[in-house]
Amino acid sequence: MSNLIVIDSTDIKHINGRINREIEGYSNSGYLTALTGDDDYVIAEVNITNDGIYKVGVRYALPLKDKSAPSELVDDSEASKQTFHRIFINNECYGSIDFNVSDVFTIKELGCLKLKNGINIIKLLKQSGFLNIDSINVTEEENYIENKPNFALSNNNASKECVDLMRLFSKIYGNGILSGQHCNKASGTDFEYTERMTGKTPAILGFDLLSYSLSTETPDSNFECIDELANNRGSIETALIWGKDTDAIITLCWHWFSPMHGRGKSFYTENTNFNLEKALIEGTEENISMLRDLDIIAEQLKKFRDNNIPVLWRPLHEASGGWFWWGAKGPQAYIRLYRLMYDRYVNYHELNNLIWVWNSPDPEWYPGDDVVDINSKDYYAPLENHGPLTIEFLKTAAIPKEAKPVALSENGPIPDPKILKETGTPWLWFMTWNNFVKELEWNTKEELMQFYNDEYVINLEDLAQLKASL
Repeated sequence: MSNLIVIDSTDIKHINGRINREIEGYSNSGYLTALTGDDDYVIAEVNITNDGIYKVGVRYALPLKDKSAPSELVDDSEASKQTFHRIFINNECYGSIDFNVSDVFTIKELGCLKLKNGINIIKLLKQSGFLNIDSINVTEEENYIENKPNFALSNNNASKECVDLMRLFSKIYGNGILSGQHCNKASGTDFEYTERMTGKTPAILGFDLLSYSLSTETPDSNFECIDELANNRGSIETALIWGKDTDAIITLCWHWFSPMHGRGKSFYTENTNFNLEKALIEGTEENISMLRDLDIIAEQLKKFRDNNIPVLWRPLHEASGGWFWWGAKGPQAYIRLYRLMYDRYVNYHELNNLIWVWNSPDPEWYPGDDVVDINSKDYYAPLENHGPLTIEFLKTAAIPKEAKPVALSENGPIPDPKILKETGTPWLWFMTWNNFVKELEWNTKEELMQFYNDEYVINLEDLAQLKASL
């Protein structure tokens, strides 16, 4: 393999690591067992002679019975040995990588990344588990093919407004990033705060339909739950005003309070006994309750349809995490629910104003190219780090069979637009979660001003001219 650079385990800088030789197949004098304690990290320095695209990989092993691992980290369960860690390139967060169980040394590709001439620093920061590292390998990628997504909509009857919006997205993609801000309050305080701090309004405004669920008056509702519901009521009406009176793009998610058997914030798996598998059986009590909820939300979405407002619809988000009830029964039940919702909304309710935004990092949970328009990822980088999250982009972009545009659907720190441009990381939009603009350790006032006024960032004030140019 040409232009291969290998950083051997003995050349990797580390905190609290040690060289071991228990696992056979290491390359030279041993491998590095590291990332065993909180905040541990490893660093490899690689000298690049030419700017370009490089494939970066970690040669590692992670056997079930690992004599080289600290005893407190070892048991016989496969789940305990799955590990994931944050990746930084030149101190900027690029995302996280999972390392699965492997009895032999194997290479985990981090992706094809732009590296600059000179010393580049590759850092792995512990998140969960540990790792046996034999080497970090860097190879120049001479035949790299850039992501070229298809902007065609899955719904053949999609509204003209949806088609026009996707045309706008195709023009923007890779040439800029749409600013976005989520607000779970009908008052829109996050939007106003951003405008006051920056002089700019987010191009995409995010709202939550949580208070429009039917079963919100649950037992054991604490003050936080009641307060969140009260502040959320009226979000539809606020979104309609923005959608009708301005060029703002509307995106909606739904923290769906479970249709039955819920307590407190019953969209959390731990707060409900609602069984999705039963709900997918036609005629069951759970099925009737679930369809009733779907139809109630459909009536809210029709208000946007009847006003010719396209909606970036991001339902059933973060399912693979398991913390929401719609992901509690695994990928197959989730996929059936997603496709059921798609069919009911598109074919029964004729909601042709929806652009379907799928949201999960795991390919096993992908419902199919025929029911997805945009892929998205939620990722919260560490405090005060505004890296491009390129690895997260690449992982998400690789999931569909036919490439889809990719959006950063939730973030804490806003990715620095200058770094996005330098690294060629073409997120379609970012969407800072509510309250993350006012918490200065996530985004300072100076950073907000800088990012929103960067020429690469497209704000509400820019949309009219862009739409006119289509």
